[in-house]
Amino acid sequence: MTERPSRRLALLVMAALLASFGRPGPAFAQTAAAQDRVILFVDREGDPWYQRLNAHDGVMRISHLTSLPGAELAAKDGRAAGRALGATFKVVRRTLKADEPVEQALRAAADQGVEAAILDVPAADLLTASASAPPSMALFNIRDQDEQLRKDTCRGTLFHVIPSRSMLTDGLAQFLVRRNWKKILVLEGPEPDDKAFSQSMAASARKFGARIVDTRPFAMTNDPRKREETNLGLLTGSGDYDVVFVSDMVGEFGRMTPYRTILPRPVVGTEGLRPLAWHAAAERNGAPQLNRRFEREAGRPMTQEDWAAWAAVRVVIDADMRGARDATPAPLPKRLLRQDTTLELYKALPGSFRSWDHQLRQGIFLSTHNAVIDLAPVEGFLHETNTLDTLGMAPPQSPCGR
Repeated sequence: MTERPSRRLALLVMAALLASFGRPGPAFAQTAAAQDRVILFVDREGDPWYQRLNAHDGVMRISHLTSLPGAELAAKDGRAAGRALGATFKVVRRTLKADEPVEQALRAAADQGVEAAILDVPAADLLTASASAPPSMALFNIRDQDEQLRKDTCRGTLFHVIPSRSMLTDGLAQFLVRRNWKKILVLEGPEPDDKAFSQSMAASARKFGARIVDTRPFAMTNDPRKREETNLGLLTGSGDYDVVFVSDMVGEFGRMTPYRTILPRPVVGTEGLRPLAWHAAAERNGAPQLNRRFEREAGRPMTQEDWAAWAAVRVVIDADMRGARDATPAPLPKRLLRQDTTLELYKALPGSFRSWDHQLRQGIFLSTHNAVIDLAPVEGFLHETNTLDTLGMAPPQSPCGR
């Protein structure tokens, strides 16, 4: 096959350059290597989040899988952006030993030029990292939904990609009010997270004009003296309500609630209709393509933590693209808080980070186990500046918003 003249000319020019300068030396190799844009993925050995939990009935098995594949997929998706920047985005996993300080690992990475770290670690590590990380390093929380965490870390460089608990319950409350299901019966589990979720739902109900008619604790036990806390008929047999909100993070009691309430009412919360950051059955705004790419790479459906890891890497790539247009790019944490920042999250509305709690603005899927029923903010709920700010903490509620 005859070479095209343009290709032949390019080869001749390259040969001339190599003859003039010789082979690439160590300095050239270091420069090329410096074009790798490393995003650290930090997790910890023995993390309770990943310990398999056998539920009380011996049937349920609760387990989580690492969200690393979500981050790796985003780096792969960013290859085109990397070519435009002359860089390669690479996710590097750093698993901490059980007693290894997280701040030590972050400082070592910062010394190597790493500016972004995804933290798949317990809450104590998130707090420590936020207090001790170098100011030039952006940290990303991809699984902890606690509201207080966002208040305690709002002056650091920790950014929350996973929605807060109040964002989830606000989205669900909007849906219930829109459907005129305003009288809510709460069934609350014994775990601290169960109580926190039901308290968040109570606050969301007040915020949007719904009402908690009663909060009734349930228990997972065979003790006949606690029959009123274990019998679903007794728990749902008195009073009037439009909907049953179940707060059961373990999921053992909640899975038996639909179709067993005394009044024929929908079940929401941790069972039935659930508020989630992501759903594998999402059908619009490019979500099916993302879900298919993830399932092809990971061999399983995408969870909300997987999506958060993907979004964290996507955020870094987008920030680098914007920074490339600046004469003197600001440090990554400052670029993430720019008011003109908009991020494509495959959830209809573009996202951005709030200055007062470093929370990523985003829509919330309201979903059953196999379908997305609606997307919050629900139609009719408006905000004076950004509709997404109808979900979650307002500036006066945060120490950094005052």
